[in-house]
Amino acid sequence: SANLYDVRVLDGTGIGDVGDALAGMDWVILHKDDYGIRVVNISLAADSTESYLTDPLCRAVRHAVASGLVVVVAAGNYGLDASGREQYGSVTSPGNEPSAITVGSANPHDTGSRSDDSVNMFSSRGPTLGGYDDANGVHHGDGLLKPDLVAPGNHLVGALATDNLGLVPSKLSLTFPQLVVQAGPLGKGLMQASGTSFSAPVVAGTVALMLQANPGLTPPLVKAILQYTAEPLAGYNLLEQGAGMVNDVGAVQVAQVLQNNIGSRVANGSLKVGDKLLATGQSLPSPSSTIDGRVANWSRLAYLGGNQVLTGDALLTKFQAPYDPTLSWVGSLVFDIDVDRFASNSAYVSGFDEAAVSSAPLLSAGVGNVSPVLGPTSPLSQTGAFTPTPMASQLAGGAPAIGANGVIFTEGVIYTEGLIFTEGLIFTEGVIYTEGLLFTEGFLFTEGFLFTESVIYTEQGPMPGE
Repeated sequence: SANLYDVRVLDGTGIGDVGDALAGMDWVILHKDDYGIRVVNISLAADSTESYLTDPLCRAVRHAVASGLVVVVAAGNYGLDASGREQYGSVTSPGNEPSAITVGSANPHDTGSRSDDSVNMFSSRGPTLGGYDDANGVHHGDGLLKPDLVAPGNHLVGALATDNLGLVPSKLSLTFPQLVVQAGPLGKGLMQASGTSFSAPVVAGTVALMLQANPGLTPPLVKAILQYTAEPLAGYNLLEQGAGMVNDVGAVQVAQVLQNNIGSRVANGSLKVGDKLLATGQSLPSPSSTIDGRVANWSRLAYLGGNQVLTGDALLTKFQAPYDPTLSWVGSLVFDIDVDRFASNSAYVSGFDEAAVSSAPLLSAGVGNVSPVLGPTSPLSQTGAFTPTPMASQLAGGAPAIGANGVIFTEGVIYTEGLIFTEGLIFTEGVIYTEGLLFTEGFLFTEGFLFTESVIYTEQGPMPGE
């Protein structure tokens, strides 16, 4: 019984400009309360070498989250370079925004079981490569961990788009008629396609279920729950799959045991770091879910601070400062996002102001930092950000707890316990970080333009390495 609103920002060929996308985001933020909009799905991308701090699409997503919207974004379909080699650093904008829930694509291999699922090779890999130059000309790369998780995105069957009368089907279906599963009549057409653009709505639907179970969840808390309950897929690392495959069952179970007024308490400032999030008489479920008779173990991991891999039940049972959607913590930078409203009608958002926070307690007792035990980032030794997610999940159980009273960050202090990347680094073991993004899907990307995630047509069922 969810309502769906299509805010159209691309033309009939799937091409548009950043200005239209920003206008669309503005419309959603302005009218979210009018229509009860809680979740925004963004299945489009733009090439950008800007830092998330200044990239206009990232700023729009960050402000949408600050206003209370959960924003789910496709990671991109650029996991392979022109030579067919795995390509890291290929997450597109606005998937490189820390507050976005960035979704990669998994391949179910045409089976009903999750046991053989894998990450599609086309799914974009992290880390994010945007950055900025300071006043001294020193370049600072973002190096953020992405994607956050993966979801099915191979041979998904969905609605066949048409014009309003149902007379003209989408250009996609006309160009690739082999993708049409069932033609018309109006509202009855079906087609199949692959890509992270189709994975993102799977997660957006999961978020809708979570908010139905608990409308009081904040956007960052939703993201943490999704990652913590995700199922790590064997053979893939933290930059390929994030925390793992989305787990609807576990995510909804956690949502159900938390207090249903968390969002309102965050808004009025009555929740402090370390305060209890569990509802009265509730406890956190066992860290596994049974799906079709099969046990799916949770990752027990969450990305916070941009490049921190954290763990511990306290992530879900206690309030953490980053669960306030108006606070942005990335590395040594902590910002407060002030949501401005019209003086004539305070129900409507008029703009946003971002200001640095000089010091703030961020994390509670019981939160563990896995990052130090993952080691230096190396693709050859599979350590650091290249650690297989199942291994990081296993290490999560013994990770040291972070400071009893939270970690205090002061402006200018660099937190060195995260996973560090070298900007533009090229590895010779067959792994490539691109300086700027190389797109091989047949589209020419130019500044100021964005595209849908160039639907993949080559994933014809189970494939070697898929």
